[in-house]
Amino acid sequence: MILPSRFSHKRAFTLIELLVVLSIIAMLGVIAAPEFSRTIERARSTACLGNLRSLGVAVNSFVSDNDGRFPYINNPPPYEVYEEDDDLPDDVEPVTMMEAFGQYGISDKSFRCPSDVKMKNFFSSVGTSYEWVPRIDDEPRVAPKVLSRRRGLVERPLGRITIIRDWEGVHFGRSNRLYGDGRVVMVTHPR
Repeated sequence: MILPSRFSHKRAFTLIELLVVLSIIAMLGVIAAPEFSRTIERARSTACLGNLRSLGVAVNSFVSDNDGRFPYINNPPPYEVYEEDDDLPDDVEPVTMMEAFGQYGISDKSFRCPSDVKMKNFFSSVGTSYEWVPRIDDEPRVAPKVLSRRRGLVERPLGRITIIRDWEGVHFGRSNRLYGDGRVVMVTHPR
């Protein structure tokens, strides 16, 4: 009978081999991390576009139920569009987007862009990631009139009128916009 030797040779990794493998894994992680963060941001931006599409459906439903007219919406404080002394029609009281569109299946989640996650941001201060652009308040869906910088009050096609947009460009210098015709577009901001 042969007894095992105290010095039997077992095959194992050396310290150098382990360090080489760990350094290769670390380098791959450093290379992959920026692409991973870009992929996560693309997913967040896509979710934001989905929120705006849902809001677009709610806007169109509201317009259909209200004689083809867009609502008067006031943004949250301190970014209100209308103040008490504004010259609004007597029977009109501006509402929040949630008050206007909540009955069409819009929840609080729809007003938060997933990229809007910083501690001090618009969502944390005003409760929404999106701003209503008041140029279209009470305008009819057919041939709305909006204020132009050069020509005063003009008719614009709905596809050229932004009605809801991100408060700030949280998507790597880009922001999402909902147009009057229901399109949602990501817009790159010039630097």
